[in-house]
Amino acid sequence: MKIKYILFSFSLLALFSSCENELMQEVSFDVAVAPAEGLTITDTLITATKGSTLSFNFSGEPDFISMSYEHFTPSYSELIFSTMVAWGTHFENTLSVYVSDEFQGLALNDFKLDSAAITSHTWTNISALSNLPTTVNTKKQAIIDMTQYRGKNVVIAFHYHPVTSDDLQPAWQIFDLNLKNSLVPDSSLMSTNLAATMGFSPFDILRGDTTAYKSEPVAGVWSVNNPALMEIKRSSRYAALNNDWLISKPVAVPLGKTENSQVFPLKNTSNYLESYKYKFDKPGEYLISFKASNVNYQSKSSVVRTVKLLITK
Repeated sequence: MKIKYILFSFSLLALFSSCENELMQEVSFDVAVAPAEGLTITDTLITATKGSTLSFNFSGEPDFISMSYEHFTPSYSELIFSTMVAWGTHFENTLSVYVSDEFQGLALNDFKLDSAAITSHTWTNISALSNLPTTVNTKKQAIIDMTQYRGKNVVIAFHYHPVTSDDLQPAWQIFDLNLKNSLVPDSSLMSTNLAATMGFSPFDILRGDTTAYKSEPVAGVWSVNNPALMEIKRSSRYAALNNDWLISKPVAVPLGKTENSQVFPLKNTSNYLESYKYKFDKPGEYLISFKASNVNYQSKSSVVRTVKLLITK
């Protein structure tokens, strides 16, 4: 009888051990995209056209499966502004336009530091792209591609430097400056940085002190009181040659727009699922995540599988 009790106890232990192992079983799960016409499948990327429906095949038997994705759409950026010059006959080459992705911006309270930083910096001259007027009282618009600066911070600068004091030093006006960011597939507007948000500050090299940063509507000084119309007024003949900068704060040029989807519950313990189909209507880059889980009162095991997808227009 004693032997029977011992054997029965061993049987119960084996049964409980088996049940416990089953409850603590690690989740087994994988995802594969089913081949289809129009799909290009590699080890690292799936490529399909807009409107494609992909079939995701599942292996393993998890209790729960959910899906979510990040959708990234690249963008392009344009620097847009208009300029006009007035007064004097020597106005050509009196205004230069620059951009930099390395200039750190002005300290705004240290003339010597900022003066040295401006004059020693290697600026990228974009004057030739700026469609500056060649006749007085003519308003010209510039649209400059800034896509090469995607993912960087840029500083925009205007340098006013008349060439002679034997004539009136001309007046310059800058209208409606903005950095326009659009999404690549359809050129839809993503965001706009207006001049009012870009922190433009004057810097008068001839001042020698912190008044160099002062904005005033007077001769030979940049005025930014109205950011939609930044201007420097004319100086009289024989006045000292002006040397004035107008410099923005660093402004971010975006890489694009990232959107996160909702979490789609695909499977639970009450249904069986071997595959799932989803239609992708928007071009862009997708990182699709499938989370599989086994959950019970004693343990939880989960795994995430990802698929990289490029949807073209």
